[in-house]
Amino acid sequence: MAQNQPQRQRPDTRKPASGEDHRVRVAREKRERMRAKLFQSVKVVCSGGSIKSPAVIDDVVRHAGVARGTFYQYFTSLEGAVEELALVLADEMTVGIAAVYEPIEDPVMRTATGFQTFLLRAMIDHDWGRFFAYIGLLNGDDNLITSKIQTDIRRGVTAGVYRVPSVDVATDLLMGAKIEAILRIISGEVGTDYVRDIAGMVLAGFGVHRDEAMTKVQ
Repeated sequence: MAQNQPQRQRPDTRKPASGEDHRVRVAREKRERMRAKLFQSVKVVCSGGSIKSPAVIDDVVRHAGVARGTFYQYFTSLEGAVEELALVLADEMTVGIAAVYEPIEDPVMRTATGFQTFLLRAMIDHDWGRFFAYIGLLNGDDNLITSKIQTDIRRGVTAGVYRVPSVDVATDLLMGAKIEAILRIISGEVGTDYVRDIAGMVLAGFGVHRDEAMTKVQ
């Protein structure tokens, strides 16, 4: 009787469960780099960093050195690109200061820390500041900036340290002060003392005693 011959094993061509196809990874990384490049150009041209008139898509692709069609592979309009970039930058900034901001329990200190950090960032990176001034920071409640600000104001109201007509009014006051402060900062007119002073005024506007407010922003 003939012995059974061992069956030849067919090569396993399946991708490793924990891995990613090399071509897929390279393509993804390439798209991420191009998106980042377009975002950088959107930030510059929409903040007035390279042009003086209202920005258009041609300004973005010229600054990025890419074809107009490339822009449309990532965004449907300049307004859409601006909105997406605004959310990305805002969320990155909020996450970036979390190590300093999140451990703070005092709502007044949380407000002061978040407010001053944004202004100091604008002082370091004028293009970043111009972009946020250009878009008026962010509208609506679907971003981390607004969410954090409103949460801190509610905490302050609950603790009895903030006396404001409403959370929305207080949020608008803070956002408006932040935009005007950024405009002054990127003009080169003011320094770090201004950042502390305007932060103290915002807290005073929330009902915090002036002397106490200034101790929170030192």
